[in-house]
Amino acid sequence: MNSYFATVEQQANPYLRGRPVGIIKAEGRGCVIAASVEAKKFGVGTGSTVWEAKKKCPGIVFVPSDMEKYFSQTEKMIKIVTAFSPIVEVFSIDEVFLDVTDSRRVFAGGELQMVLEMKEQIRQQLGEWVKCSVGVSFNKITAKLASGMQKPDGLVFLTPENYLQETEKIKTEEVCGIGRSRTKYLENIGVTTLGQARKIPNLPEEIRKLVWLEGEASLQTIEELEPAKSVSRTYTTYRELNSKQAVLRLVRNLVEEAASKLREMGLGGRTVCLILTTSLRESSFWARKTIKNPTGDPQIIFDLLWREYEKKPLPGVRFAGVGISNLTENCQLPIVDSRQKLLGAVDKVNDRFGLFTLYPAELLGGELIRPEVTGFLGDKWYRFGGRAQTK
Repeated sequence: MNSYFATVEQQANPYLRGRPVGIIKAEGRGCVIAASVEAKKFGVGTGSTVWEAKKKCPGIVFVPSDMEKYFSQTEKMIKIVTAFSPIVEVFSIDEVFLDVTDSRRVFAGGELQMVLEMKEQIRQQLGEWVKCSVGVSFNKITAKLASGMQKPDGLVFLTPENYLQETEKIKTEEVCGIGRSRTKYLENIGVTTLGQARKIPNLPEEIRKLVWLEGEASLQTIEELEPAKSVSRTYTTYRELNSKQAVLRLVRNLVEEAASKLREMGLGGRTVCLILTTSLRESSFWARKTIKNPTGDPQIIFDLLWREYEKKPLPGVRFAGVGISNLTENCQLPIVDSRQKLLGAVDKVNDRFGLFTLYPAELLGGELIRPEVTGFLGDKWYRFGGRAQTK
């Protein structure tokens, strides 16, 4: 999907169509997490600060992110593509891999007809402003590379016969698996494109495979989503928090959402973790506790972590992260019936009317926050796992 968050917002709000749009985490947050095609023309991209974006593009419109809206559109997209092939791997919120080796035979025009019909259904159901680019190839690493070669709304085929020639001028950093450290290594030896890299003898084996678009097994074939291993929530405050009560509210806020997600997924966790840092990260706090019985009760989790923090508090807090791991499916929470009934009632109300319609008294007196999900949706397996299949 191209400029996904931004185009979803443009589809939802006609005022934004054709305008440069920057998606930010929330009002007052200083980083662009997605930019529209119009904004990218001015040099605004993911990671640009709000200040930088305004300087490059004075007319940019900033829109707070709405993850539930994007999830909803992703679910529609997955439903569409699954109708064309049951062998699907959800790679991220705006990317999927399909194995169409068998299903393409249903179409008289083969994979070309299949892809064109798929793109048309996405346009009809998600809207004309939500564009997608498709790469068709013989493995995942080349298909992903092909999908980025014509944006927006592109369609590129890379075959065993043409893929080396067609990718000669592609930047090495665009290859899935070549991250910052490997890009830096290649730049230090004067290499920035795949064509240049292929002329260098004795490259490290991991890099050699990637520049020849081979890669490891996970970049070759469709893989099933693995069950969630942890649920985590993080938040960076606008200013450093210097009062104990403000830090308490922040940690409790994070714990509440993480525990709520855990219960929604039908999971409980035995290991809980808290990370806090000051503004310049010159001081930090880290605690990890493991308990006997898995739990999704925020009070149990918060009490464990807060007791540890009170032993060695920080002078101020700018970043906070809460993690719950060592997960168990369909666990029975080790709490009395009345407490379990209370949490169940809270979940029903919040599910119907929105998160934090009901919340603990510790959060009174401060602004409620929607914490950031660590990585791509710690709950990707829960949301989309049932649709991913392998041969």
